[in-house]
Amino acid sequence: MRENMEYKRENLEIAMDLLSCMLETGSVVRSEHPKEFIRYDQDAEVRDALDLFTEKLGLLVCEYKDALYLSPGVNNRVLGLSNTEIKNELGKGFNNPEMYTAFFIMHVLVTEFHREAVYETFRLKLPKDRLLESVETKVKAMAGLEDLESISEQYHFNFKIIYDLWTSLPKTEFKDDSDEIKQRGVGSKMTLVNETVKFMRKQGLVEEHDNAIYLTDRCKAIIAVAYNRSDVQSEISDFIDSLSRQEACEDA
Repeated sequence: MRENMEYKRENLEIAMDLLSCMLETGSVVRSEHPKEFIRYDQDAEVRDALDLFTEKLGLLVCEYKDALYLSPGVNNRVLGLSNTEIKNELGKGFNNPEMYTAFFIMHVLVTEFHREAVYETFRLKLPKDRLLESVETKVKAMAGLEDLESISEQYHFNFKIIYDLWTSLPKTEFKDDSDEIKQRGVGSKMTLVNETVKFMRKQGLVEEHDNAIYLTDRCKAIIAVAYNRSDVQSEISDFIDSLSRQEACEDA
């Protein structure tokens, strides 16, 4: 349909203005751009033109409440981060095993806020110690799986490396010649969680107050629209979420 479709110049300009604003500021908020937002809401041609522009750039438009956000699509090498860039952003000491474990922690965090692809979150905040416990429970459940390497191949996600790293780490690590617990680094489970949350803060995905994690509206939009797409690893999230349910059944 798009190949034969002719767009009105005005609608193309509105779609381009929306895209430019999202690229520059990260979002388009209704209160700040009421005219453009109303046209986006009411005119299918504006929405289609914006989808066409973002599709060509390997991006996804994510709408949540009264705002539009952009998310890099799968394998976007222009606006998405490469693995090397992600490791650099995560910090010193992050190699592939630590990076994959950080991805796993992020998946667990999402499943703690969202269950079964529900649009709205079912909790306002997640204490970091609760996140640590949830990761511990899900990794523990991996031990009962028959062939973790085959499962890793099935989901294209290296659960075996994650399991080996996580189970080799102490829960906490003390600073040299001190009783003070380290908060940063890759030497303990707690520091890996802390570094992962810090990375998500830098990406505008979460906020942290009083040792609890809150999702930003940008993160909620990406989860609702992009994260649950079949080509953006929703099956992995379903599998990770199921790990805790398997553990609960075994303990029953």
